[in-house]
Amino acid sequence: MVVHALQNPALGRGASAAVGLLRALATGLGLGRSVLLDDYGRDGGLVDAVQPISDFLYQRYWRVSVDGAERVPKGASILVGNHSGALPFDGFVLHLALTRERPELGESRWLVEDQIFHAPFVGPLINRLGAIRACPENAQRLLEEGRPVIVFPEGVQGMGKLFRERYQLKRFGRGGFVKLALRTRAPIVPVAVVGAEESLPLLAKLPGGLFGAPYIPITPLGPLPLPAKWTIRFGEPIDLAGLPPEAAEDPSEVQRLTERTRESIQGMITALLGERGSIF
Repeated sequence: MVVHALQNPALGRGASAAVGLLRALATGLGLGRSVLLDDYGRDGGLVDAVQPISDFLYQRYWRVSVDGAERVPKGASILVGNHSGALPFDGFVLHLALTRERPELGESRWLVEDQIFHAPFVGPLINRLGAIRACPENAQRLLEEGRPVIVFPEGVQGMGKLFRERYQLKRFGRGGFVKLALRTRAPIVPVAVVGAEESLPLLAKLPGGLFGAPYIPITPLGPLPLPAKWTIRFGEPIDLAGLPPEAAEDPSEVQRLTERTRESIQGMITALLGERGSIF
């Protein structure tokens, strides 16, 4: 009977998930041993260990649906998304969506702000899962390798939106992603994510300076997300034809393309909110 139980697929998946969770906790606490690191800090062994958890969250818990993935061009591209939810799950989920929907593309990576990248527990864990510190040098290197690069121009302000402000886009910084696109000729693809705001609704924020974090999020279940359904929509690439690399030095042109990208994402968010039924 014991042997039969150990051979049960459900029990096997549960045991694998438990091992992956323990390894993720150890990594966040700085106790894990990483031997399969790539040049950016991604730990292939950890990614494999947490795959049962990733699969469960993606397929069964959040039931992620994806629209328009075929619009992502081959080769280098800059995917610009809305930051949503109190904790940075969105970059990892977008990465999973591309991996599943467009496996022929180069492996995508997502950029995270310094406040998150250097935050205790969260920073080390998401770096080992594939997140990279947001800076022009890292982004350009990834694009030169022919990868899709996921960026969130709202920054920490986007993650810090209270639940009553959900799906209202914040300012898109100084247009760094536009300058990068113009200089590298990488297409800009707007991306809308709906569902993350309900998965981890931010009810309040406590000062996080003593813990090295921008804030301590107050959510219904702490760090545990709710089972809201996620929808991801990839929009049409922003047309940069006819614009030379020197346009990156033109503030008015950079602002125009930044606002065009922002409006495209806000429009897709509004459409998705109108199309969905129940949040869960």
